Amino acid sequence: MKGHNSRVCGALAAVVGALLAVAAPGTALAQYQSPPPSSAKMPAPQPDSKKKAEEPVTGAEFSKEFRKQASKVQKLVTDAKWAEVLAALPALEALPSLNKDEIKVLATWRLQATQATGDTEAFIAVLELFLKEGYATPEQIGPMNQQLAANYNAKKDRVKTLQHYRLFIDATPDADANELETLGRLYLQNANYAEAAQWLGKAIDVGGRGGAVPPEPLFQLRDKCFVELKDPQQRLDNLEALVKLYPNKEYYSRIVAIYQTGTRDERVVMLNAYRLAVTDPQGGLATVGGYLGYADTALVAGSPGEAARGLERGMKDGVVPSVGSNQVALQDAKAAVVVDRKNLPADSAAAAKNPKGEFDVKVGLGYYSAGDYEKTIEVVQRGIAKGGVGRLDDANLLLGAALLELGRRDEARAAFQAAAVAAGGNTHMARIAGMWLARVERMTPAPAGG
Repeated sequence: MKGHNSRVCGALAAVVGALLAVAAPGTALAQYQSPPPSSAKMPAPQPDSKKKAEEPVTGAEFSKEFRKQASKVQKLVTDAKWAEVLAALPALEALPSLNKDEIKVLATWRLQATQATGDTEAFIAVLELFLKEGYATPEQIGPMNQQLAANYNAKKDRVKTLQHYRLFIDATPDADANELETLGRLYLQNANYAEAAQWLGKAIDVGGRGGAVPPEPLFQLRDKCFVELKDPQQRLDNLEALVKLYPNKEYYSRIVAIYQTGTRDERVVMLNAYRLAVTDPQGGLATVGGYLGYADTALVAGSPGEAARGLERGMKDGVVPSVGSNQVALQDAKAAVVVDRKNLPADSAAAAKNPKGEFDVKVGLGYYSAGDYEKTIEVVQRGIAKGGVGRLDDANLLLGAALLELGRRDEARAAFQAAAVAAGGNTHMARIAGMWLARVERMTPAPAGG
């Protein structure tokens, strides 16, 4: 089970050593003390010290009969004669009126012996006894529960695996990302999608510390959780975080689909969402319908060049068949661009004379459609400077897209930041700006020597 080896392998010997240090009669009487493993960092036992053998230790009480019988078993423990230890324990366990300290000592010896002899079932039973009876110290609870989770996982008992692994995590404040992911996966296996999403989210947070990039599967598993929970908002948050780190056409398509539903296919939002996805070299769209939707939205918005470039990208990626009506749509879009190119100079001159910047932004979209990004930048900046722009978020996103096409990353970053501010809050346009900003950061070269 993933996460198990990170703490349990090699650690159970230390757990046993720690248990002996706490629970064995040696904590009360030196002649009963078993040599702890070196990993426990305990002082060496002093079995020949009669003075120490007679010194009582607060909190542990042993009857004279138990002391007498247990001394024989302690010798076997010291000599690591584990089969004989196991054979001798039933007689000690049958002594009348054993108190909790005595029972704990016997359980400790049985724990050590069953581990040493490889009796897994007996070893697991003793671990469960330690937890049930409260013998385990706080630092032992986590590893013991992790061992039990591994055991039940091997038996394909999902319920008990989850139960003990959750107890392990609860007792482990420094659990790493792999361990948190394991808990999330266990909840997912048990169809508890809310808990699964929560713990996968914690794994993402821990895995992203110190500038590290959380693994892609964590986001994918969370996506499944939010689908099952029918929670489009949290699903969108997760997908946007995912596409910022691992852009691809499938993730973009899911985001676009949620935007369509959430905005009722609002043209301005959808044009910007499509543009973001399709202009990303690592992105694109996963379906024919997505590309056709982009083409239709761009044509209605007055950007036939985007429609043409979108269809060409879809055909190049093998998503859109380059036959029939798709080819007709592509040729129609290209023809519209030719017409627009002829009209743009006059439109730009007219917009320059208009006191409202809105007209400049519309002409800027025309230049962007035509693929003239230098003119796009010039005209849109002129419009923003004038004022009177109806959608500053849209204008700045268009400006940033044109700047990025020319590799002017710092200026593009500033434009996308301005778009986010203009959009405000957690709006769709602000979220689109955030994804553009993530794309800028992916394009930014690492510092020299870093």
